[in-house]
Amino acid sequence: MTAKPDPLIHPITRLSICGLLAAGADWVEFAALRDAAGISDSVLSKQSRALEDAGYIEVRKGAIGRRPRTWFRLTAEGRRAVEGHLAWLAQLQETFSAGTQDTPLDGARHPGAV
Repeated sequence: MTAKPDPLIHPITRLSICGLLAAGADWVEFAALRDAAGISDSVLSKQSRALEDAGYIEVRKGAIGRRPRTWFRLTAEGRRAVEGHLAWLAQLQETFSAGTQDTPLDGARHPGAV
């Protein structure tokens, strides 16, 4: 896995959707994903379409009784993209943490401090 940012996954809504789908290995129903991500139906529909068009998620439609249902799951390509993006975020966090460990908390040593 290569740690690299993925501009398609980076927006927080898409990152949430992908992260929730990555947590499970099976299909996730539309309403469950919507509720877990804390987003509206229309937002999930729009963002899932972008992820589906990129080949990152699969969408399955069906019915339970007479009620239509939609399910999602990550593709292998989507899982690799999520893992690479999360690895990049982890590296970014490590870099940030390493840089802030040497930074004084008071403003006395900062240039321009009074």
